[in-house]
Amino acid sequence: MAQLAVPRGNLTPQERQAIESHVTHSYEFLKRIPWTKNLQQIPEIAYGHHEKLDGSGYPRGLRQQEIPIQAQIMVIADIYDALTAGDRPYKQGLPVEVALRIMRSEVAENKINSHFLELFEQRQIFSILGHSK
Repeated sequence: MAQLAVPRGNLTPQERQAIESHVTHSYEFLKRIPWTKNLQQIPEIAYGHHEKLDGSGYPRGLRQQEIPIQAQIMVIADIYDALTAGDRPYKQGLPVEVALRIMRSEVAENKINSHFLELFEQRQIFSILGHSK
């Protein structure tokens, strides 16, 4: 999925590692916050927002049952934002229908949760996230 990543040929392994390390840096930062009991899972949820159901995500290569449900939901919003955002210096944002088509292909490849994408589309969550061209 070229639309979901900076092409591998454009980055050195060190540059790619630096980009992917944002997940771990965020997790380490969020762990330091004294969360209330009902919010104490926030660091773990954020830590899983680049994991894929088939284990191909990062940073830990978790599989479906290992990824918190809340993180699986966050993945949907994060991918949509990455595809449609017009403020990225390396690409233009895509129209909603194109982004949803790409996300459906991610479901077909067992990368993201089909039920959560279905809800995202049915409830038109993308309209409240912005970038809805």
